[in-house]
Amino acid sequence: MKKIIFSFIICTLLSCQENRPHGSQYDLPSLTENNYLMGYLNENRSSYKVSFYDINIDFDLENKSIDGFVTIKAKSLSDLDKLQVDLAENLNILKITYKNEELVYARDYDAVLIDFPSKILKDKIFEFTIFYEGIPQSADNPPWAGGFTWSNDKNGNDWVAVSCEGEGARIWWPNKDHITAEGDSVRMVYTVPSNLVAVGNGKLRKVSSNDGKSTYEWFVNNPINNYNISVQIGNYVAVQDTFIKNDQIHIMEHYVLDYNKELASNYFPQSKEIIRFYEKFFGDYQWYNDGYKLVEVPYLGMEHQSAVTYGNGFSIYNGVRSESWPMYGVIDPLIIHETGHEWFGNSVTASDPTHIWIHEGLQVYSEAIYFEDKFNSYEFGVHYLNSLKNRIVNKIPIVGNENENHWALHGDTYMKGAWVMHTLRSVINDDEMWFKILNEFMVENAKGFANTKDFFNKVEEKTETDYWYFAEQYFYSPNQPELEYYQTDSNFYFRWNNVNENFIMPLDLLVNGTEKRVVPVKNYQSFPISKHSQIEVMDWKFYVNPVEKK
Repeated sequence: MKKIIFSFIICTLLSCQENRPHGSQYDLPSLTENNYLMGYLNENRSSYKVSFYDINIDFDLENKSIDGFVTIKAKSLSDLDKLQVDLAENLNILKITYKNEELVYARDYDAVLIDFPSKILKDKIFEFTIFYEGIPQSADNPPWAGGFTWSNDKNGNDWVAVSCEGEGARIWWPNKDHITAEGDSVRMVYTVPSNLVAVGNGKLRKVSSNDGKSTYEWFVNNPINNYNISVQIGNYVAVQDTFIKNDQIHIMEHYVLDYNKELASNYFPQSKEIIRFYEKFFGDYQWYNDGYKLVEVPYLGMEHQSAVTYGNGFSIYNGVRSESWPMYGVIDPLIIHETGHEWFGNSVTASDPTHIWIHEGLQVYSEAIYFEDKFNSYEFGVHYLNSLKNRIVNKIPIVGNENENHWALHGDTYMKGAWVMHTLRSVINDDEMWFKILNEFMVENAKGFANTKDFFNKVEEKTETDYWYFAEQYFYSPNQPELEYYQTDSNFYFRWNNVNENFIMPLDLLVNGTEKRVVPVKNYQSFPISKHSQIEVMDWKFYVNPVEKK
């Protein structure tokens, strides 16, 4: 199909290099034409809101190909006669139909611009269907470089799963592929060889078999990020458990490979403790009517809503993720991290992927709170955060530009994001208020969208203090504040380096074992001390770099 011609100005701004939208920990990704098309809600995307996706896919495992159709039900937000949906350009569109008529369409990279035969008036409900086929992208390093993982289990059976955060759901089914474009509900119909089981999000409605194939129908009753919609295919068996809340029994039906049923039955109950922790601090689990399950997969795992995928080897100490995350022998690092995303990311979703610290930074920070709560020890949480500190590189900002499909999934988003939250708690210096801020932010934005400004608006509302200077330094600049200091026999001198002009953050020192709060600026200040005083910068509470002037 023809390419849509960009204006000269837009073309000069965009790189011709096609790459994944993640970037790295050391540089921002190029703004390609495709990322612009995916990241920006232009008039052909903002003119309608999806209410329902009906996904139907037949999987050919031998050829690693798919053949399917997706019906999109939507509401027009303005008069329209064309709109954009998104599908990876390597997948072939067979036809697009509307009221039993084939529609004309054009393709530009992953964007599909559809023309309707007559104008659809504002506030009308309409639906159209896209028929397609092809070989979807394979995962290079799932889940960070995602796609389909085609593998085999220990018995030689096919074992397949998809992960596509950042790449987008368009790599395997057509949709309005923007982080805010959630359907209100989704039906997933997956057809696989009859010796295998297909697991999707939500609850299983029915299974039918015909001609050596089985079709599994799954349904999600809630809004769901498109990248969270998933399929897992394998020789699965169900592992049933129950979760009791307010005298109501909720069924938890996990799915694992047949030979791991006993192991999972003994290992997965820890997920109930995790859910109770998150409900205690961050509000109710939002998806009870869709259930909660863990699904064993041939990669590390991901936060697929109501179908959290798991591949950490059923070991707290010796799993893949266990080697790099200290869990103190009490919880599986993968289960707590991905289950926590049912709050951070799945319930409260970043309004643009450049604000994805709301998913990842808050999630890692919540794990520190888990240990603090578990052991009733602030020091345990600090120890957890300190164990992650050396992974921070401070090369690019945590938050970049909006509307560029920039999925800021680099390491600082996780580790530095957690440390920034820990630092803000120390700055506010009122734990009761701090935990109310976190709880209210999560509860008030549940099943919704938020960005960095929204979070700091909540902070200002509760503290009656404007901390935007803090956000500008820690989220929009890569620079770690540096406290330069020296002391004489009678005075301690200190000042900020490597900070914005408006940076006015207070900082705590230990002066001969007594805490003292100071407010450094870019010029030297001082306070009197006795000779040979011991002074420590409390960098276990604040993400700052103490540098002694020699």
